[in-house]
Amino acid sequence: MYAQDNTPPPITFSGGYTFDLAGNVAGGVDQGTAYLGNIDLNFDFDTQALNLWKGGHFFVYLLNNHGNSLSELMGDFQVANNIEAESNTRLYELWYEHNFSFWSVLVGQHDLNSTFAKTDTGFFFVNSSFGIQPDLSTNVPTSIFPLATLGIVIRWRIGENFKVLHAMYDGDPGSESENPNSLKWSLSNEDGALLINELQYEVVKETETQATYKIGFWKHTQDQIVKNTLFSNSHGIYGISDHVLFRNENTKGVLSIFSQLGFSLNEHNPVKSYLGGGVLYQGISTKRSQDAIGLALAHNVFSETYRSSFTDGIQNETAFEFSYRLVTNTRWFLQPNVQYVINPGTNSNIPNALMGMVRFNYSW
Repeated sequence: MYAQDNTPPPITFSGGYTFDLAGNVAGGVDQGTAYLGNIDLNFDFDTQALNLWKGGHFFVYLLNNHGNSLSELMGDFQVANNIEAESNTRLYELWYEHNFSFWSVLVGQHDLNSTFAKTDTGFFFVNSSFGIQPDLSTNVPTSIFPLATLGIVIRWRIGENFKVLHAMYDGDPGSESENPNSLKWSLSNEDGALLINELQYEVVKETETQATYKIGFWKHTQDQIVKNTLFSNSHGIYGISDHVLFRNENTKGVLSIFSQLGFSLNEHNPVKSYLGGGVLYQGISTKRSQDAIGLALAHNVFSETYRSSFTDGIQNETAFEFSYRLVTNTRWFLQPNVQYVINPGTNSNIPNALMGMVRFNYSW
């Protein structure tokens, strides 16, 4: 909490626990249930409030995941649950950021998706593609959940509406089995680097954001061998939008839509293109002003190179998600979720999968 003069406290602690109980009820690889748990602990140190220097803060993020795999039952490529990970306790993020008048610089172990290629509306949904789209997350090693790596991020604010973001990350965070606690930092020429740039434009009306548009370009310099052929670089572009369509002044309800579009500029990557989007309504009634309901779609188009690795070929994967969030108070919410995945993309012979899930979340 902030003091009455709006100065931040020296040290801020926050966290949360998410527990998912899910089941693949039809199709996929096999029918069965899975549970997934996620514990977040965040510490933020404000250097000015600590009487050290102005404009800086240190951030530490501890993460624990436990449970079993839902995607092993569904056989989906895009990963239906955004907290699915191997059971481990990790130092997820550790970085320092310094803010100047109209720009900032951040250095340390950092989650790319906390800054780049994210949609605020899509964050409501559970499928991983609505958090970080697969044309980036599955084509190249990326500093995202559950393994972040070293990077440097520079942000510029141009006027009231524009932001320009640049970043460079270590090109290979490693695997969960090789770096289970995210304590190994390794920089080498073999890892290469991931370079990403994003331009953001905000439309603000009467102090409220009505729309946000983002255009990004990324390049990964790590060498890749695909079918005995060496490729030295991977490139991609993406576009994201969040838009408020309607505000109900009586119930304080807000109707929003989001869209995602991404392309790989190299044929050797598994994902050629991706299209995602959805609609969300928050503020169901005056008594349920925090409840929300949403419907979204994620369509993944595979490259010819990836298709040819399957004897019988493979079809593009499409996931539909329907979700309702029931907010009991400021700390608890319950979120039933249903997903239907057409042509699960890890095998050409997997039938369409139907998944049902309930998410419990507590934050402090």
